[in-house]
Amino acid sequence: MALVSPTRTADPTANEPLLAYTLTTSPDPLKASPENPQAPEERGELHIVGSRHSGTPADVQWIRVKVPAGPMSPDLASDLAKVTPRISLSGWTARLDAAAKEFVFSPSAGHAPIGPDTGFTIQLSEIPVNRKVGTSPITITESSRAGSSAFQSRTVAFNVGKFPADFYLRNLICTPLVINNGGDVTLTWERSANATYELLYGDTNLDVTKDTTKRITNVKSDTTFYLRGTTGDASNPVVRILSAQVSVLKPDLEIGNLIVHGTTQLKGATSTKDLTVNTANTLHVRTIEGSGSYGALAIGGRLTLSTEGREVNVLSKFTVAGTTQLNGSTNTKNLTVDPGAGGYLWLKTGRLDTAAGTNLNAYGAVGILKNSSQTLHSHYISQGYRETTYRADGDGFLTLVLKCLVYTPYNDWQELNAYFTAYATTAGVTRGISVPQMQVQGSRQVTSQMSVPVAKGGTVKVSLDSAPTPGGTGNGFFSVYWTPLGGGPNLTPATAAEIAEHDEQNGSDRAEVPETFTSDAPPASETEPSAR
Repeated sequence: MALVSPTRTADPTANEPLLAYTLTTSPDPLKASPENPQAPEERGELHIVGSRHSGTPADVQWIRVKVPAGPMSPDLASDLAKVTPRISLSGWTARLDAAAKEFVFSPSAGHAPIGPDTGFTIQLSEIPVNRKVGTSPITITESSRAGSSAFQSRTVAFNVGKFPADFYLRNLICTPLVINNGGDVTLTWERSANATYELLYGDTNLDVTKDTTKRITNVKSDTTFYLRGTTGDASNPVVRILSAQVSVLKPDLEIGNLIVHGTTQLKGATSTKDLTVNTANTLHVRTIEGSGSYGALAIGGRLTLSTEGREVNVLSKFTVAGTTQLNGSTNTKNLTVDPGAGGYLWLKTGRLDTAAGTNLNAYGAVGILKNSSQTLHSHYISQGYRETTYRADGDGFLTLVLKCLVYTPYNDWQELNAYFTAYATTAGVTRGISVPQMQVQGSRQVTSQMSVPVAKGGTVKVSLDSAPTPGGTGNGFFSVYWTPLGGGPNLTPATAAEIAEHDEQNGSDRAEVPETFTSDAPPASETEPSAR
């Protein structure tokens, strides 16, 4: 049980004191003197404790304690001249300013410092309490300053009650003190019959004027219970408040701001592992990670990275069931895909479209695999290959593939620096790929591939530099494929005149009769070779 009294109030128009004050009474609570003027007056005391909470001292000129005096309900004392004032600070004096109804406490010098280690008490004893029940304001005013600033008057007030002689409110007990979430507690107390009583907790206010016990069920969070007793004249009532608290294991929480500097774990039953944020508010987090067998991050609305430099890193499967749109500032509308040396970007179904007026640029090898692609040539490099010019009746890609087939246990090291090279020339530009004639035993098979685009009506010349190292044993596999665009194959035989005309336009001094390839069934390719 704790006592919540006297009540502290502050004047919003006044400066907050530099010193901190608490006020208690003896007896607790104070009793009003009997209404019978022939009966002796009750005596009481006020105990004021002052301290400096800041690390730097405050200079204080004086401290004044105003005690209302007279016969009315808001007055505390009947006669201030009968009060004995004391202060524990050495070198300070106490006196009564009768006109102001204040007790003045001041140092012998003009002012004195009061630091964090200088606590003190002010005692007003032998107070003759007047004969009216009610609440009296006790005002404490200090003249103080911090540093070299000017001295200012700073005020705080406490409301002290004078209760009827037969009033009592005591022994508020909560049983048990610790419960499980959703448990029950029983509150008991002792009280007199000449007051009204309320039990307050959370948003609940219960009238318990006729009770001395109350059972509270389904308590889900740490709760402080307040028992408030009110008596006296309605125009100036006197109030006494007791408090008791119950602690809940694994409580429900409803808070304002929450700042967590350590680990936060959310645990609950299978169906209650949800974190709900009111739609009018924002959840700010550094990292959200799924855990366990079904760890996942599921967002029902919009996920926005609103600050430049924020990143989304996906180290596993990334699935988009709806439309994906990439927007950015003028120079950041790029999509970069880097799956590593062994990865790829796979458009499994549907289409890849580019809008009119846009470009599709490839700065490396482009490989297009399609069921309708034609094998124009496929054989071992040792069999040789005649330089051939092809003509396309439709747009497409010509793909060259070289594979090294021979391994060496280092006794043929000279062949590691010799290469087989294939070339493709179209639109006046020659591109090439190469593989070594041998590779180190135990290493992965060396393969090189490139695809060149050929526009409708264009030609492409393919050649193979297959000269082996003298006396060498290196060998490989050479393949030429044609992949049409638009569903093709869109290929027809080309005439010698067409090739001659094309070569003349490109500055060639000779016209080679091209090899023809059509949309008919392509020649069967060799069985995929293996290293030997």
